[in-house]
Amino acid sequence: MKAAVINSFGEPGIFEISEVPEPVPGDHDILIETWAGSINPIDWKQRKGNHKFLFGAPFPIVLGYDVSGVVKKTGTKVSDFKDGDYVCGVLNNKYGGGLCQFARGSEKCFARVNAPVDLAASAALPLTGLTALQALRDKGRIASGMKVLIIGAAGGVGHYAVQIAKIYESEVYAVSSERHKEFVDSLAKNTFIDYQKEDILKLKERFHIVFDTVGSLTFPKCKHILLPGGVYINTLPRPKILWHKILSVFTNGKKVKTLLMRHNQHDLNLLLSWVQTNQLKICIDKVFGIHEIAEAHAYSEAEHTQGKILIRYNW
Repeated sequence: MKAAVINSFGEPGIFEISEVPEPVPGDHDILIETWAGSINPIDWKQRKGNHKFLFGAPFPIVLGYDVSGVVKKTGTKVSDFKDGDYVCGVLNNKYGGGLCQFARGSEKCFARVNAPVDLAASAALPLTGLTALQALRDKGRIASGMKVLIIGAAGGVGHYAVQIAKIYESEVYAVSSERHKEFVDSLAKNTFIDYQKEDILKLKERFHIVFDTVGSLTFPKCKHILLPGGVYINTLPRPKILWHKILSVFTNGKKVKTLLMRHNQHDLNLLLSWVQTNQLKICIDKVFGIHEIAEAHAYSEAEHTQGKILIRYNW
């Protein structure tokens, strides 16, 4: 099968379209013919070699975690899917393996895509949508009436977080640059804060949740804008955030939490149900073909994305 591979770590231009063996599904796996994928920061960080000490360098490497497509084969113990189902999901393989004609992953990583949800566009939902949901619901214990500050409100995780916070009937404060204001305002009613004109750390408002989707702050810097018992959520590596947790003991019940997205079929089904009922929008900033994967990575790496970047697999 064809795949976009890297044979070394480096800049976006190292991608090549090559033939690689088709993956074989295990007992609990499904194999899908991929229609589309999306780019997440983890993809270009891995392309640069940021995880090579953890995952090694088993070249040729096929990157890409988010995929959508049609089920072609199921493992012997798979019960939730059958051949021909339309699905989307986030792969649980080392380095992902989604930038290819056929992708394999555990059935728990996928959910069925039903009309009116666009199958290709659904590839832009799983990783960042799950991250936003699990951060706000599981780490922040979001509830109606809470004041929620979302930093990076126009980005892949942030634009979903803005909408999910509104679904939970919270009061949304969205932080981004002025050029994204119209886009963010189209997602949900919010109090917009242009970080280029207003210092977040000098805000008079106090929040139940501060969700820093871009890692621009730290708990010690922003703990004063949290209400007693409030939660600061980030995606910093756990060892780095340990001393912040120790500090939180002395801050009137304020908490700092880090998040690693969990594969959860129920959560992905929930997100898709919100898309079906128009409560949640999948917002595509730009669409690239698979032969433009280098350009797509470069665009994502510039970190000015508004919503998500979609890759269509026109092999």
